[in-house]
Amino acid sequence: MSFTEHNVNGLIYDTSDVITAAGSGAVHAFTTRHGGVSPAPYDSLNFADNKGDTSENLLENYRLLGEAVGFDASRAVGCRQIHSDLVRIASEEDAGKILWDDRPYDADGLITNVPNLPLFAYGTDCCVITLYDPTSRSIGAVHAGWRGTASGIALKAAVSMMSCYGADPYTLRAAIGPSIGKCCFETDSDVADAFFALLDPAMDERIEKRGDKYHIDLKAINRLWLLRAGIDPSRVDVHPDCTKCHPERYWSHRAMGDRRGGMAAMICLTEDAL
Repeated sequence: MSFTEHNVNGLIYDTSDVITAAGSGAVHAFTTRHGGVSPAPYDSLNFADNKGDTSENLLENYRLLGEAVGFDASRAVGCRQIHSDLVRIASEEDAGKILWDDRPYDADGLITNVPNLPLFAYGTDCCVITLYDPTSRSIGAVHAGWRGTASGIALKAAVSMMSCYGADPYTLRAAIGPSIGKCCFETDSDVADAFFALLDPAMDERIEKRGDKYHIDLKAINRLWLLRAGIDPSRVDVHPDCTKCHPERYWSHRAMGDRRGGMAAMICLTEDAL
């Protein structure tokens, strides 16, 4: 399991080898902070729509990403993310609803089987997850903050794809993009207690107490939820990078505060599966 870096005219993004190996039926990307048009402090590839950047800059960043990856950015759709476990179905009517005030749902996950409908999920330190099932030709994009991670939004998105589209857990693939690592996600006991209340009482190495604080491995917990959906472990890709440890490459709320940009994960079914 690994990721591949792409640099298209200075726009840098990663792809999951696990999803790429499924063939040309979908394109996807996990963005970095490099290659866009936004000025400081959003420089330069910014997708955070509520930090003060202009709509013109944001739309141009979408266009540049679409040009680099190979999807129609004018049809992209996202959610107004609320740190929930809500997953919604994106339809043809949602195409192009990408700026904050236009987004059709207060939710943190989108699924669809509509070709040429790019789904977006956004994060800085939170996990962003893409899902693709070549058998049913369905996809998902998920934002999993600690609340969404604790309540299993990754599992709910996978199960929703199974119930709505007949996604096959034996062919379903998932990729968890760059996010804050266990090394840097330090919390108080209230956050750890939320995980213990919703997950196994013994979370072994995924939650570790260090003095009065807890360090939580959000990527590992989201992977656990995806395995519980029945996805083969070899088809779950986990990006190794911690966003806080690499502020030169990624946006990180914990490293930079509110004056910063944001990253995105996107996935889109192509018109024809080859």
